[in-house]
Amino acid sequence: MLVIGLTGDIGAGKSTVSSLLERMGAVVVDADKIVRQIWTRPEIIEAASKRWGKDILDENDRILPHVVASKAFYDETEYKWLCELIHPSVMVEMEKALSGDNGLKVFEIPLLFEVGKPEWVDFVVYVTASKEARSKRNLIRGLDEKAIALRERWLLPAEEKKKMSDWVIENDGDLQSLREKVDALGDLLLKLAYPIMVSVTCGGEEEAVNIARECIEKKLAACANIHPARSIYLWQENVEDEEEWEVSLKSLQCRLYPLRKTILEKHSYDTPVILVHPLKWVNPKALLWLKGVLGI
Repeated sequence: MLVIGLTGDIGAGKSTVSSLLERMGAVVVDADKIVRQIWTRPEIIEAASKRWGKDILDENDRILPHVVASKAFYDETEYKWLCELIHPSVMVEMEKALSGDNGLKVFEIPLLFEVGKPEWVDFVVYVTASKEARSKRNLIRGLDEKAIALRERWLLPAEEKKKMSDWVIENDGDLQSLREKVDALGDLLLKLAYPIMVSVTCGGEEEAVNIARECIEKKLAACANIHPARSIYLWQENVEDEEEWEVSLKSLQCRLYPLRKTILEKHSYDTPVILVHPLKWVNPKALLWLKGVLGI
């Protein structure tokens, strides 16, 4: 599994980016949607109305987001109190979403840097755009420059966030231009999201070494571990007990088929047993190493 923290400036297009990644096969978790759900909890409504008064509620005692914004974004103390009220519950819900199948998971977190990058985020993608481009988009959403300035006054500067990110998407062009950038990045991330270990036993050390070298030289695997193994198995109704050598190859799912083909071509057995082990998680630096070695 590969976990991406997706963040960006207001009006930069991060929601569009997450939508495009979702269409490519990523599982997307939207922190803003989680926040809206949390605002329906009685204990949260009670805490907020006790601090700011009943005018933050509509006639059905539901939170009025624009009124809450007017309370929180004008004062740093109130802003921090709001974050402390909502953020812990958001983190709990996002961590629940980490369970499940392997693959690419994208967590859209607008305040990722401001509240602190979660330790379970592997890489950060930051979406940005010029002030002019963001202003045009935000006006369509009913947010003028004054409203945006209020919402961004407590946020980190864009240049600082760029330095803290692994990939930066500049979104000053049209949708097609953005789609091309997201397609390229999404293709890479989906490849990195599926690391594998491929193993096979051989009749001798020399054969194991030859298979390993061939796979490494062809850049089908990044590393091979070779070690002796005692194998007890059933062959033609007889229980065999032999010394073999096992090769374990670190690679990515996108290299599996040529890797498998190479092993079969180099192997001396009539029936070699090739096992493919999907890996739940690989540390980010190792993934980048795999990317570089395999030429992804």
